[in-house]
Amino acid sequence: MKAQEFAIFGLFLSLGAAAFGATKHDYIVTGSKPDHLFVVDPAKRTIASEFKIPGANDFVGTIVPSPGGRIAYVLVNKMESIAGIDLTTGKEVFRADLSTPGERVKCIFAFDVTPDGKELIVYELPVKLGLSEYKVEDTRFAVFDTRAGLHAEPVREFPAPRRVHTILARKDGKSFFAIGFDLYEYDIATGKRLGMRGIRHWDYPGHSIPDLLAFWPVSEPTGIFASPVYSTVKPPSGHGAPVAKTALMTLDLATGKLAFHDFETTSALIFSAVMSPTKPEAFGVYSQLSKIDTGNYTLARRVDLAHTYYAVLVSTDGKEVYTAGAMCDIGIFDAETLAEKGDVRLTGCTDQSITSPRLIRR
Repeated sequence: MKAQEFAIFGLFLSLGAAAFGATKHDYIVTGSKPDHLFVVDPAKRTIASEFKIPGANDFVGTIVPSPGGRIAYVLVNKMESIAGIDLTTGKEVFRADLSTPGERVKCIFAFDVTPDGKELIVYELPVKLGLSEYKVEDTRFAVFDTRAGLHAEPVREFPAPRRVHTILARKDGKSFFAIGFDLYEYDIATGKRLGMRGIRHWDYPGHSIPDLLAFWPVSEPTGIFASPVYSTVKPPSGHGAPVAKTALMTLDLATGKLAFHDFETTSALIFSAVMSPTKPEAFGVYSQLSKIDTGNYTLARRVDLAHTYYAVLVSTDGKEVYTAGAMCDIGIFDAETLAEKGDVRLTGCTDQSITSPRLIRR
């Protein structure tokens, strides 16, 4: 039996056991250049399965798992296609090629699957391709039926604001959030905008216009999306240079509650964050791994890392933190002490780059 066949057989057994009521386990799904998709078992510190994504065209971006974790929807082909890969067989079961001969369409990271798994909501930036000129068209949301197979086309479209970089479906399945300069909410069925709240135009007394880089759409296992946000405040004396502050932005996908809390005078860069499912704390990562006490919003602990990581995940029992993205390994750390416990290196040391690793439970 070949190595890949053995890996698939092992994943069949583990996922099949879960289907029959056995204990469920955490798996990490990540991708790497030029066309790789991995399922990693963090408990065993091993790669459970490895697949190649057809037509990836040397690009693997945002990953969105289906409810239940059976399918991974992956942004590929220079941000012009979304491939749905069955995580048991490795087969491509869904494909939405966004561009057409007369129109080039990019999705800049932002798409999500509805809680019932039936539709994908995709943020599109279209450009009309003329004989002698390109015409930038209005941005839009496109909705796809996930059962449409390998030649999916939008079932409906509606207008979208510019500068959206994250889409997050609300837990009730009726609406979705679009994060950009501000936070927008839209009705999934009609495309009607239900509301807008400030991010860039926030109401946070004493703070400057903020900045954030919320490209990693991780909300598991808590159902709360988190991201670091940077701004400045006046110095305590009221005179002199502004003081940089780092805040944690949280968005509860069940209630829609949006909150901002400063937790430190900026001393380290954090790219992404994740909430603990068991304690009042969050974790953030870049060149350091940081733990934030969300009970009183202070920095609880910080450790240096061997290299930068773009993405951070936390186990469903809250005991381990996983760092991923940027290079070719996944770091495993103790959530209490931030001590390193292990490391999983991807086959061939292929670069994860800007992909968004996700945690599934099967």
